[in-house]
Amino acid sequence: MSSMTSGNESLHVDQVFISQLQRDLEQAFTVLSDRCLYESAKWTAEALIGLDLEDDDASADDADIMQDATVARTQSEYADASDITMFDRMPPSERRKYTLAKACFGCREYDRTVMFLDKCKSSKCMFLRLFAKYISGEKKKEEQSEVILGPLDGDSTPNKELAIIIGELEQYFRSSDIFKHDPFLLYLYGIVLIKHKCEKAAVEPLIRSVKLYPYNWGAWLELLACVSTIDQLPSILAQIPTSHIMAKMFEVVTSQELFQSTDAVFATLSQLEVVFPNFQFLKVQRALLCYHALEYNESEKLFDSVLTVDPHRLDDMDMYSNILYVTEQKAKLAYLAQLASSTDKFRPETCCIIANYYSLKSEHEKAVVYYRRALTLNRNCLGAWTLMGHEYVELKNIRAAIESYRRAIGVNSKDVRAWYGLGQAYEVIEMYYYSFFYYQRAAALKPYDHRMWVALGNCFEKLQRPTEAIKAYKRALSLSEMEVSILQKLSSLHTSIGDVASAARYSQLCKEADTQS
Repeated sequence: MSSMTSGNESLHVDQVFISQLQRDLEQAFTVLSDRCLYESAKWTAEALIGLDLEDDDASADDADIMQDATVARTQSEYADASDITMFDRMPPSERRKYTLAKACFGCREYDRTVMFLDKCKSSKCMFLRLFAKYISGEKKKEEQSEVILGPLDGDSTPNKELAIIIGELEQYFRSSDIFKHDPFLLYLYGIVLIKHKCEKAAVEPLIRSVKLYPYNWGAWLELLACVSTIDQLPSILAQIPTSHIMAKMFEVVTSQELFQSTDAVFATLSQLEVVFPNFQFLKVQRALLCYHALEYNESEKLFDSVLTVDPHRLDDMDMYSNILYVTEQKAKLAYLAQLASSTDKFRPETCCIIANYYSLKSEHEKAVVYYRRALTLNRNCLGAWTLMGHEYVELKNIRAAIESYRRAIGVNSKDVRAWYGLGQAYEVIEMYYYSFFYYQRAAALKPYDHRMWVALGNCFEKLQRPTEAIKAYKRALSLSEMEVSILQKLSSLHTSIGDVASAARYSQLCKEADTQS
């Protein structure tokens, strides 16, 4: 038996635990699929495949023993996953309508789904009806939107169903305690509050949702969307029993999204890999953590291993293309673009991969065309907004670059590349106070990246603030190897303020670093 420890929480892993987790995930797949939460169901199925199962052909006696075993020591602080069945109850007449409505939802006939469930009163029917209403509103919002970066493009096109859904849900919660404890109604409430720009209000229902039913990965992702800085994470984790395996998943993914490539995060990830040795999602998280730590070779190897196992996977492959772009591997990027295109040319990830390929060839106009195509398919495609901003900088279209970066931040305020890009764009047009502000935001998100502090140092120089520039460059130097360019700047700045001794010292260090290189 092995033990997983994170802080003061401990998770004991043995075959009884694995067997119970397998049953919970199998049930979760059924529950999530039955509610048309297909992305969460897919994630659950991949997790199930990734489990460390000793023998799928175990004897019936062994299976019965495992079925009778309990793992309350690890899951007791959450509601029993089997309790979710109480929300499946409905009269036969509603069940027939639900079956038809579910089929309509699968065929993307969302308004018909709403119509067939309009008079149904059960909790499950209410969820699917309101969820279909929300999806329908999002679809109509996209249809009414203008051309990407057109004169009328922006966030002005609303989802007109949001206020109606919020009103109905709040009325349901007031009218019955049953609805208050339905994790899926709480999950939907969190979604619409986030879309309504009420992230702080969304935290409480989402936390209640994951505590009542922890195997809905979509709820964890919505909770992640409410975390904009690393300082907010402890307060959320304090409200969640962190011994649960899904809470540990959330902790790792949130840390990755916030660029926290620390030993503690890698340790928790390693512990999860003991339970899920074949879960490609975890391998991607490790690759992204390495990418944020600028360990491109290790990240590339991990993505290669993921593609070997699952060559038609497109999730997160746009991030892999970023690594190939940075390391200037044109042939490998061309192969990845061809592979993605043959799998599904109408996925935003595919369009981003192809755009990266054209950008590496310095064909920036073609790159913009494919980024626009990605955004036409999904206006919340974060990478496309950010990277299109980079392309517009290359094309000297600073106005379009700034708007692209702003839209990226609107999608995800944690995107350090967009904040940094805004700083660069305003620096190009010599608006250094604006540039300083955006570089500060980037440095706050990724304080251990020396490039952020070099950018701040440059900005301070332009603003004639040599003392602050020296502090920024010293911080950059402490986070990197003895870079000649930083040493040269420090020597020059100390000379400008009359500190001859320090200038001479940095000049000597510069010569030594230059000799070693």
